[in-house]
Formats: sequence, structure tokens, C-alpha cells
Amino acid sequence: MNRRKALGTGLLILTLLSLAGCGATGASSTASTSAAYTQTVAVARGNLVASITPTGEVYAPKQAELTFPGNNVTVLEVNVAAGQYVEEGTVLARVDPVPLQRAVDQARAEYLSAKKAWEEAQKPYSELDRKKAELAVAQAQTALEEAKQKLEDTLHPDLKDAQAAVEKAQRQLRKAQDDLKALQNDPSVEENLQYLEWLANEAEAEHGRLLQNPNPSEAQQDQIWLARNAMLDAQDNLEVARARAALNLLNAQFKVTQAEWALADAQEALAELQAGPDPVAVAQARNAVAQAEYNLAKAQDDLQTLLAGPNPDDLALAEARYKAAEAALAEAEANLEGAVLRAPFTGTVLAVNVQPGDKVSSNQVAIVLADLRVLRVLAYVDETEISQVERGQEVVVTFDAFPGKRFTGKVLEVPLQGKLVGNVVTYEVPVSLEGVEGVPLKPGMTANLRVVVGRREQVLLVPAMAVEQTDEGYVVRVVELDGSQGVVPVEVGLSDGVYTEVVRGLNEGDQVIVQVQSTTSTTGMFGAMRRVEGEPPAPPPGEGGRP
Repeated sequence: MNRRKALGTGLLILTLLSLAGCGATGASSTASTSAAYTQTVAVARGNLVASITPTGEVYAPKQAELTFPGNNVTVLEVNVAAGQYVEEGTVLARVDPVPLQRAVDQARAEYLSAKKAWEEAQKPYSELDRKKAELAVAQAQTALEEAKQKLEDTLHPDLKDAQAAVEKAQRQLRKAQDDLKALQNDPSVEENLQYLEWLANEAEAEHGRLLQNPNPSEAQQDQIWLARNAMLDAQDNLEVARARAALNLLNAQFKVTQAEWALADAQEALAELQAGPDPVAVAQARNAVAQAEYNLAKAQDDLQTLLAGPNPDDLALAEARYKAAEAALAEAEANLEGAVLRAPFTGTVLAVNVQPGDKVSSNQVAIVLADLRVLRVLAYVDETEISQVERGQEVVVTFDAFPGKRFTGKVLEVPLQGKLVGNVVTYEVPVSLEGVEGVPLKPGMTANLRVVVGRREQVLLVPAMAVEQTDEGYVVRVVELDGSQGVVPVEVGLSDGVYTEVVRGLNEGDQVIVQVQSTTSTTGMFGAMRRVEGEPPAPPPGEGGRP
């Protein structure tokens, strides 16, 4: 309960205490101090209006706290001041767009990269990739077959081939030896050398004979030159023949040596095969088979992955990154556009919190703008009274700043959640304002409200002080027909603090007893029971009663 309501209730009780005593049962019409007085009041019909009286403040429903985008950006210009009226779209202020443009460029690059990655994730493989994967599978299958065959050959060698290789090497050795021996015993080689040697000697002798002429003629000199050339040719032929004969002999000897080596290798290979497979060779062959099997499995898995199409997880990740980059680009572009702060609607500038040269961030309010043509009141309703408030209820509003003026309004909505302030939960209830044209109201002004929370017409009413609350519910004390007092349970409805509506339990004309503790003389309490609107008739004391 707020202070205003508590004060009103206190004054009411004091009034009742000062007036109680008229028609008292068991006491005189006047009494001394510190005495209990009772008053009988007839249940009557009347009208009842209940209200609560919270306080509130004026606010503009259309109000915006304008900020600049980005962080640590520099204010270049401010074009308005507090109290200035501006039209929608008016440029209010600007910040440096350079860092915001850089952010857009970076966001666009990241967006293009993410978009390309997403497109590649949707179709990660080409037709060429498929053919390459199929070829890899075929090559791996061939390699595996070859490795298995080599392992089989290592485990179960063919001795016939090895024996045949030895026999072949033996034949080749005998042939090489026979060729060498035939070359060494061939007389034609020596005869050819002797003949070439004779020709060289004859050519040399002829050349020497012609040189003996001390004064040869020109023709004789030509003969000497020709003889010399013939001598040199004969000597060259002799040397070539000797070299060729030596080379043929060396070749024949080398072929014999090669045949001996080949025979030794074939015999060694046959001996190894006859001794059984080499453990090392077997292990190497098995390893080769295992490696070939792995290569084939991997090639087949790669082919299946390619044929299955995009990986759902990779595709979802690429799409998420693309969407995030797209949103980041849109935000960066919006921030760049927000470098120019414009009025979002026509209104009045309430506050300017920046000036040129300031560094501002997105969480800093730069300018506050409000449309003061439409104002409302935000009523702060206590949690004990919020259940009585409903949308559309009538409200009377007064302002401390404008004494003597009354305005009307209606409850616009009832919030579902309150706010804890000073250990008290209050609910902020918006209320419309009517008839305030020409009144210089300003946001933040204190308002006093009376919210009509209930209205009853021609219902049974009893004084609120006659209703008592017990563990079993509400009761009232009544005067029975025989003059005795009784206790009657009742169902109560609306109450305005003075009168309470009785829904069930009493009849019109029943006499209820109101007991008042007083320390002063009283003359009656009917005056305290009067209502400005629809007061119930007060019968003379002692009349009425339960039928």
C-alpha cells in the first residue's frame, strides 16, 4: 500500500472513531475515554466504486536511444542540440566511415571465400576425379595380384626353371670357351697381320728409295708425296688390324668370364631354391601383399566416398560458415550505412551525449530522440494491487506540476512481470493520456493516478469495519430477531475500504454490528458510512433485523 492510500485509510478510521457512539448497544450515546462502542447498521443496497492510487511518471512511447555502429570510431560532426525539433530522415551526426569501410572489405573477402568453399562442398568431385579414382582402384588390384603371385613364387619356387637356367648357363659357357679357343687357333688372323706388315714394309722401302734423289723434279716430288701417303696408310691398316685382333680376343675372353659368372649365379639360385624359401624374402613378400591390400582398400574407399557425393557434415559446416559470413557482411554494410545517424522518426531531441572528436562505441547512446506529440504515463503499481488492474480500466490523472487540473486515461496493458526495487515488487503499467493538448508535459514528470478497479451498482453493502476474517473465512456479527447477537459467515466481493460488497450470507435490512474502539466521545457513525456516489440509506438505530 502506498503512502497516499495509507493516509486516507488512517483519516477514515479517525473519523469513524470520532463519530462512533450513536445508537450504541450496552453504552450511552456519549461515553468516556478508552471504551468500546458498538453500532448497528442495516444492510442496504447501493453503488460502489473501488480504486487504487499509484504514482507514475510521464514517458513518450515513441522514443529511441540512437547509437553509432562499431567500436572506437571518431565522431566527425554533430548537427543537433537538445530540445531541437527534427523531421524524419534528418542527419543528426556522422562518424568516420574509414574503419567501417575496412570492416566491410574484410567481411566481403571472407564472404566470397566461404561462398566458394560452400559451392565446392556441394560438388566436391569432377568427372575427371571419378575416372582417376577408378583407375587407382584398377592399378591397386593389379599390384595386389602381382604381390600375391610373388609371394606364391617365394613360398613354392619352380626348380625346373632353375635347373634349366643352370643348363643354359653351362651351354653358354661352353660356347664362349669354344669361341675363344677358335679365335686363338685361327691362322687367318696371323696370316692377315703378316700380309699387312709386308705391305707396310714395301711402302716404306718405296718411299725411302724415292727420297734418295737429291734433286727431284716436280713430278718426282708428287711421287714422293704419294709414296709417303701409301706408306702411312699401310702402317695405319697394320695397327688397326692388330688392335682389332687384340680386341676380338679380349671380347671372347670377357664372354667366357660372363658365362662363368652367369653359371655361378644360376647354380647359387638353384641351391637356394633346393634349400627352401628364405624367411626374409617370405616376410618381404607378405608385407608387399599387405601393403597392396591396404592400397586397394583405400582406393576403393576413396571411390565410394566420391560416388556418395558431398559429406553431410562437411556440407553443413560449409553452409554454416557461409551463412555466418553472409550475416557478418550484412552487419558490416549496415554499420557502414549507420556511420550517418539519421532521425528514424519526427520528434524532439532530448539529449546529445557526443561531440566532434569523441571516440564512441556501439554500446554508447549518442542521441536520444522522442515524439512528444503522444505522451503516456507509466504507473508503478504495488504487487498487492496488480491483480485488480485490467486492461481498459478508467484512470484519473493529476500532476504535481499542474495543480487543480485533472486528466483522464485508460490502462493500456497489464505486465506479467514486475521489478524488484527496494525490496518491493512493482509493476509498470502504461496508461493513456487524454485532454492534455496545450499542456507542457515533459517526460519524467511525476503523475498521481486513481485507477478504477471495480464498479458495482445496487449491491448489498455493509461497513468494511463490520467484516471480520477468521480461519474459516469472512464473518459479520448481526442482531437476531430476539435481540441477541449472532455470527454469520459471508462471501464478500468488492470493497473500497469503507464499504464492502456482500455476495452471499446477508439480506437487505439485516442489522450488522460494527464495534469501534474509541478514546474520545462519539456521537454516531452514520456520517462515516456515507458514500459520495450511491450511498445506502441508513435506517434509524435499532430497526431492521434478520427475518
